[in-house]
Amino acid sequence: MQRLSLRKVFFILFAAAHFVLKAEAAQTETGSDKLFGFSILESGSWVENGDFNNRLDLRLYAPFGLSLRGQLNSKYPAPPWDDFDEGINAPGAALYHKGTGSRLIYGRVETRGLLNRARNMWARSAPWFESHIISNADLRTSAGDMETAVFYMDLLTPAIGPFNAYFSAQSDKKINTVFTGGAGARLPFNSMFRFEAASAERMLDERKTDAWFSDNPYIPARKLKFYALSTVFSSPYFCFSGDFAHSEVFAWGMDIYANAALRFGAGPWRLSLAADGAGARFSGADGSIPGAGFRSAAKFEWEGRRNMLFRASSTLRSASWQSPFDRSASSLYFRFPVDKSNPFRVNRVTFAMERDARDWERITDELSLGAVFSAGPFRPQFDMRLDQHTASSVGGTIYPYPDYTVKHEFDSLKFSGGVSCAVFFVSLKGTVSYYLSGKNEPLISSSLSASVSGKAGRIGIKLSDDGKNGKPTYAVSWRFQKSF
Repeated sequence: MQRLSLRKVFFILFAAAHFVLKAEAAQTETGSDKLFGFSILESGSWVENGDFNNRLDLRLYAPFGLSLRGQLNSKYPAPPWDDFDEGINAPGAALYHKGTGSRLIYGRVETRGLLNRARNMWARSAPWFESHIISNADLRTSAGDMETAVFYMDLLTPAIGPFNAYFSAQSDKKINTVFTGGAGARLPFNSMFRFEAASAERMLDERKTDAWFSDNPYIPARKLKFYALSTVFSSPYFCFSGDFAHSEVFAWGMDIYANAALRFGAGPWRLSLAADGAGARFSGADGSIPGAGFRSAAKFEWEGRRNMLFRASSTLRSASWQSPFDRSASSLYFRFPVDKSNPFRVNRVTFAMERDARDWERITDELSLGAVFSAGPFRPQFDMRLDQHTASSVGGTIYPYPDYTVKHEFDSLKFSGGVSCAVFFVSLKGTVSYYLSGKNEPLISSSLSASVSGKAGRIGIKLSDDGKNGKPTYAVSWRFQKSF
């Protein structure tokens, strides 16, 4: 069967736009006097020469704050009828209680909270106070291997005076278990304290090798034990949070991870400090090894009138808490006060710089600058990123921040610009980027997108040209929702 032509894609877009507008006019929200309610959500995307993703989400709302959810996520090579056997489907089901937040889930889940903060932490931002959210989980909204499906139960008590408590349990088909529990209390002067603990046990799969002299030797299946604690205290002027995790893997060893965060604030300003560190043999609850490291961070924020915001932050990293800092990431952000009387104005500007000096023979520095404007109904924006490298002498001093007093070698330069606008119910956006790298020819890429939105949902189409194939590709995305 032939692929969809571009003309057919545009026909689908405008037909769906008619559906969105018609449904918007007819749709009414579920009334509070109804005993039962029902909602359906259908969303997905179709990428030419890529994947067809689809999500069907059905929910039944019942008395006493109960709701039952069924979900099916699918992923197939596009078009799906050409390689139907290569597709994957991930069903899931959940029962929720609105009053307490309790839930019972089966399927592929996405966890949040303590276990996530102690896993792959170097790929995440610094452990600020606001990132110490309560642990919970919900169904993933993307397709994947059902071998990772689990049973998950989360029970929360209603507030008993100033106190509440919660407990969750998770288990997969191999009886790998995760338990989390905690309690919280409201304190005088608009303060709060929360304590949380977690434990996990699992058998890690064996690691095979297909070569005699592989860098990753064969490792048999082994047992992982993981324990973690977390505390959070918040008040209008001072907040504290911290995590501690300990892991033990048979034939690998024991190690720890810890983080702490402080936040001071009075009126419009806030000062945040954070630090975390992990040992070389620490393992997350899923068996991942993030590697040793130490990180410290600071952030200052000032909120003004008419939605004004200034933020400055800096993060320093090293190989361990005893090693000197050799990496950094710093940024400045300013969102200008809203002034709708001025048709042309600057909405926000950003500046960032990074350095990676782990290799003294090639120290990489990156600078980036961005800005967003308003010009009547249009929203222009641009970004620029410059990558360079330098080197240090043997035994020389290595600074964690970029040092432009020494000579740098050019690596790459990228300019990106775009403009968006809304015309009634249609949103339009166009972007173009120019990328120059070393002695290679400049690469110019562009995209043009249009979407139609309404209360019933949204549908959009995007044409992209990566500058390599000389032919644009299309992608269609949609999201429709209806309540009864």
